[in-house]
Amino acid sequence: MNRNRKIDQARKILGMKAKDGAEDAKKLYREMAKIWHPDVNQSEEAHAKMQEINEAFALLMKEEFGVLDLWEDYNRWWWRQYGNDPIWGNYYPEEESENPGRGKKSIKR
Repeated sequence: MNRNRKIDQARKILGMKAKDGAEDAKKLYREMAKIWHPDVNQSEEAHAKMQEINEAFALLMKEEFGVLDLWEDYNRWWWRQYGNDPIWGNYYPEEESENPGRGKKSIKR
């Protein structure tokens, strides 16, 4: 299946119009998720429908709107804010090897 047909099908699944952009896609995705999420909708087809909506949304965001990963901005913010140590913040092991005495109290006897 060619790329344009996939994009057209994804737009149809989300119920998008021709002029709708990325923000409209996000709004429509959220509305559809509120209806079809398996935690909310107990029908047997809810899981399959939600997977279809997720795939359509991911395809549109990546192929048509150029957003590669929706969580990328959040992850970038997280690591810039807290580093790789979730409790104490910006701790980078390579800094420790460059400055062996940094941050450590030595006991002199």
